[in-house]
Amino acid sequence: MATLRTRDAERLLHFIAEADDLGGDEPFTPAHLVGLSQLVPADSVAYCELDRVRRRCRLEVAWPDGAGAGPAELTDESWNVMLNEHPVCRQHQQGVFGALKLSDFLTQAELHRSHLYSYWFRPNGIEHELNVAIPSPLWHTKTFLFDRGRRDFSERDRLVLDFLQPHLARLWRAARTRRRLAVARAALASASELDACGVVFLGRESRIELASPSARRLLREFFLDVDERALPEPLADWLETGTSTLTWRDGTRVLTVDRNGDALLLEEAPAGARLTRRERQILGWVSRGKTNAEIAEILWVAPSTVRKHLENTYAKLGVHTRTAAVTRFLGLLDERDRYESTVT
Repeated sequence: MATLRTRDAERLLHFIAEADDLGGDEPFTPAHLVGLSQLVPADSVAYCELDRVRRRCRLEVAWPDGAGAGPAELTDESWNVMLNEHPVCRQHQQGVFGALKLSDFLTQAELHRSHLYSYWFRPNGIEHELNVAIPSPLWHTKTFLFDRGRRDFSERDRLVLDFLQPHLARLWRAARTRRRLAVARAALASASELDACGVVFLGRESRIELASPSARRLLREFFLDVDERALPEPLADWLETGTSTLTWRDGTRVLTVDRNGDALLLEEAPAGARLTRRERQILGWVSRGKTNAEIAEILWVAPSTVRKHLENTYAKLGVHTRTAAVTRFLGLLDERDRYESTVT
């Protein structure tokens, strides 16, 4: 079993510290990718965020500039090749997010005979690939791709990325919080009490030093007995845990609280139908035209299990057909996107 050497561990810790200092509005920059390429040597490194349900590219960053692991434009054929033929992408879509090599699934001869190779890899001079994903839903996947023209990746390389994965997820969340806080700060002077986002600035002993009108409203509506200067008890207790995000549900709404230094960003969003992770995952596949049998094969469950999840989903969404469920599901995603549109 591969283990990290002391030198590797030191370099990883150094990268994590430097990555925090590089933090800006975007979660990952070419500078981050350069640092990753020094930990896991590769000819190119790319980071991409995709909506695999509605087939949209949300964000792409590459090093060297202009490098990429696929065609420059994601056409319908590109999406079909990626989603249906790339074995690592299929694993990520099944909820397996650890570091995976292309060679875990295909020999070099099998790869060279594939349409995936002729369409995707050969034009880019890629023979070996190692990917790691931040755990995410199908409609907002976040993946790092390491590519080489010669020599496959080692188990040491895999171990490095598995170690880094939770830190990469934390960096992504921190960048999202910074973007939202910037919007909240900019709008503070003209903020309305009805805004979906609010910001609280903390003073000594985590007391409220300044809060936007919308933050005051959210605190009143989600918590009882709110003091103008003190945080509600559940929020004060959460701060003591040291975690960066709190989710608080109240009826048909969800309040998310993110901490960045002495600032708290409060954001309300519709709770939707409170679908489980598995129900959302299955609906994502239904929206892409998959049958119950195909979904069962993808997720390694029985078709009856898929059918039962769909029945529960129909009841929660108040619909009776697959088409109506997908329409409602995509509507919920669009509604959530509108809540985030000011900060993405």
